[in-house]
Amino acid sequence: MRLSGIQSSRLSNHVARRFRAVPPTQDGDVFANSLRKTLEAHRSSNRARLIRKVYPRAPSPGLFRPYIPPENRAGYQPPVSTPEQSVPKKAASKTRSRRRTPERNTHSTDARPETNAIRSAGTAGAGPPCQTPWLSYLAQSGARGDGSAHLDAEIHALDRYLAPSPSEREQISQIGAEVSSLLASVVPHTPQLIGSRRTGLALVHSDIDFLLPFDDLPRSLDRARRPSPTRPQIRNAHLTLLRQVEATLQSTLNFSGQVQLSGKRSLVLEARHRPTGLLLQFYCGESMPAFTEYLQDYLVEYPSLRPLYATTRALLEARGLFGSSQAGIGPDALAMLLVAFLKMNHGRFPGPHRLGDQLLALLQVHGTGVDLQSIGIAVDPPGFFDADALRATGEEEPAYRRGQRSLLSAKRTAAARGNLPAGRRLCIQDPTHYMNDLGRSCTRTPELQNAFAAAYEQLSGACDSWEGHREGNSILATALRANFDRLEKMRERIMCPVEVGSQPA
Repeated sequence: MRLSGIQSSRLSNHVARRFRAVPPTQDGDVFANSLRKTLEAHRSSNRARLIRKVYPRAPSPGLFRPYIPPENRAGYQPPVSTPEQSVPKKAASKTRSRRRTPERNTHSTDARPETNAIRSAGTAGAGPPCQTPWLSYLAQSGARGDGSAHLDAEIHALDRYLAPSPSEREQISQIGAEVSSLLASVVPHTPQLIGSRRTGLALVHSDIDFLLPFDDLPRSLDRARRPSPTRPQIRNAHLTLLRQVEATLQSTLNFSGQVQLSGKRSLVLEARHRPTGLLLQFYCGESMPAFTEYLQDYLVEYPSLRPLYATTRALLEARGLFGSSQAGIGPDALAMLLVAFLKMNHGRFPGPHRLGDQLLALLQVHGTGVDLQSIGIAVDPPGFFDADALRATGEEEPAYRRGQRSLLSAKRTAAARGNLPAGRRLCIQDPTHYMNDLGRSCTRTPELQNAFAAAYEQLSGACDSWEGHREGNSILATALRANFDRLEKMRERIMCPVEVGSQPA
């Protein structure tokens, strides 16, 4: 239907009167001649009302933030200095005074130094004196042979020194019995000892890990298709059980004020035993972890695993590179790194007294032989893997290769998003779960490799210049340079527990 000329004129006049009746806007976000500018102004105003950046003055307690050099941060551009940009000294000092206080370099220092039982003795002539308590465990006649044979004897002696004594193991058993008695009315089954205390890799100051068996009936072995063990229902049930254990331990004098529940990927309850100072950790699960059984089998197959683990852990712990709390390598990751090395070099070191040669080869390959920032370490089958080795072939890939591709993809994604520490983290494939990265906590990979490389240079030089055994002379001390005062105090406290008063500390 078309309007006549008179009707069209009346309608135009009516619309014009309606628009003239609207008072002109006083809003500064409205641009009469530009719809685009108006929309952008309104979006900016809405964001300012809803989103506000907050910069905390201090990091959250317990959160480790590794230091990232400016040149490794996203969007970094090297400064270009020109004569025109030079600033007088007085003006520059005023500019610096208005800047925020630079963040502390936590990347090169201990995040939690109080947890280090083995600490650095510093460089020669600086810091506390270097100690060699393991020399008292050498044979009475001393080690015979060349430098490599003497280093072999020292590694065995250090392992015997760091291993729990029979009396200390008895004390650990008493703590386990105490925990079982306290939790008898809370947990459905008796807590089981897991981790290094069960496998035989534990040092005297190692943590005590317990598994709280939890029945997951829908995951019965009789079912062909089993649900995920980490589904929300079971995670909530685990959380409820750990909360009950936490409340029970908090109500006792020996654990009061020393219990904390944490964990993102897996829930863990940590409790410090106040009389001895040892750390206890509680996990929930259906049965004994397969990782524990793997380690027990590897220890039988490779007897050198235990002394190599003790020596390498002491070396890294003295440098603040051991443990997830310091963004270093964890005990499981270190054990699998050694297992992968031993499997890749199976039969290379025949005969006795070859631990020194094995340690030097281990330090060399992981110090300068490979780039641990860009490759991954596989245990089963043993070897190194990188992006080039995992190119798609069009054939059906085995499960371990799909896991390796996933682990490297996660590192690349982190690096692409500007998270360089996560992009360079240590990658060690879990032989019991190909999609799990045991080295995830170690983001200080360059420092780890530097420590291995420096130790290799120091030990190889000391072996080459070895002139024979003399009283108090040590090859291992040239690289270890550790202080064991805190470890000795822990041993004394384990054997003579501190009496806890009626009031919690």
